[in-house]
Amino acid sequence: MVKGAGELLGLLRHGRSLTRAEIVAASGLARATVTHRLDALMDHGFVAVTPGRHSTGGRPAEELGLNPARGALLVADIGSSHLRVGIADLAGDLLAVRDHDVEVADGPGDVLALVRDDMAELVEEVGVRPDAVLAAAVGVPGPVEHATGRLVSPPTMPGWDGFDVQEFLRESFNVPVVVDKDANIMALGEQRALHDLVADLLVLKIGMGIGAGIIARGEIMRGSRGAAGDLGHLPREGGARCRCGQFGCAEATAGGWAIAEHLRAHGHPHVRTSSDIVRLAREADPLTVELLQAAGRRVGEAVADAVGLLNPAMVIVGGNLAEAGAPLVDGIRQQIFARSHPLATDGLEVVTSSLGADAGLAGAAQLAADAGLSTARISAVIGANITFD
Repeated sequence: MVKGAGELLGLLRHGRSLTRAEIVAASGLARATVTHRLDALMDHGFVAVTPGRHSTGGRPAEELGLNPARGALLVADIGSSHLRVGIADLAGDLLAVRDHDVEVADGPGDVLALVRDDMAELVEEVGVRPDAVLAAAVGVPGPVEHATGRLVSPPTMPGWDGFDVQEFLRESFNVPVVVDKDANIMALGEQRALHDLVADLLVLKIGMGIGAGIIARGEIMRGSRGAAGDLGHLPREGGARCRCGQFGCAEATAGGWAIAEHLRAHGHPHVRTSSDIVRLAREADPLTVELLQAAGRRVGEAVADAVGLLNPAMVIVGGNLAEAGAPLVDGIRQQIFARSHPLATDGLEVVTSSLGADAGLAGAAQLAADAGLSTARISAVIGANITFD
């Protein structure tokens, strides 16, 4: 086993390729040690030579980078009423994706069976050997205890409380499985998509439910148990009853499920999903636009509190309902700047998602890569002399 090869691979995972001299400088290791570890990584296909960036008049220096084709990552983004399943290369680039309308309230058996079957079929469809799958990651629309990957008392997910999603998928694929709440994986995907990585970021996921993912100092902020970012369920006195049982939650008036209920009761009996609401907004339906404007203001109140506590450099508004655009987003932006301290909003950007529906899968791919390319796993692969075609 080549000790430390996993750490060396970490230098090449995020960012541009590096010359051997740059790797020596960045690692602080002796050139001979770096050469020995790089040779092992190249022998096992994790590192490949890439074209040189520049030349000083002679032959360009050889550059090395992560080989994205060395393996694959399985990813899923489970929402309240929609599911996306994908397969990505080791750089996190999606190779194929499948979409389904689902009801998460049907329970983990049906939903996760669909996830598992899609993943297996995508492996075959893309032409990846099953033993080249290195890890999987799944986002779920409920609170997740980070240490165990189990959902804890999800208010709208009957049958999911305490369910071991990791074990369900691990039995099928025999790889590390990471489970996190959907807003967290979306936040990670959005952050990695930024050309200049933002260290302090708040990402809103607004769909049938409302949640937030927090990036603080470049890392996902989960809190002590994984409950951080639950902006949709901060109750206020005098509000409507929420589906979680409390009164005055932002979700009770601004969540897609609440807006859909109101629309069904007032002339739009077929509205069921966020996509239905977005369609009516794009048709300039007066009631839908009015409800979205009110939803934006209510969400903005909660986000203003978060801005005061966290002082992010950027707020990104994502999720299916964010596709409605101005009626929702303008209200959020207005409340943030009206209610927050000037120092907290100095330079603050409030923007819509650049990734759209792919944000969750992009973030899940990063979590899967962290697990599949961890120091321990790379050392084990090299130590066991495992090779893939």
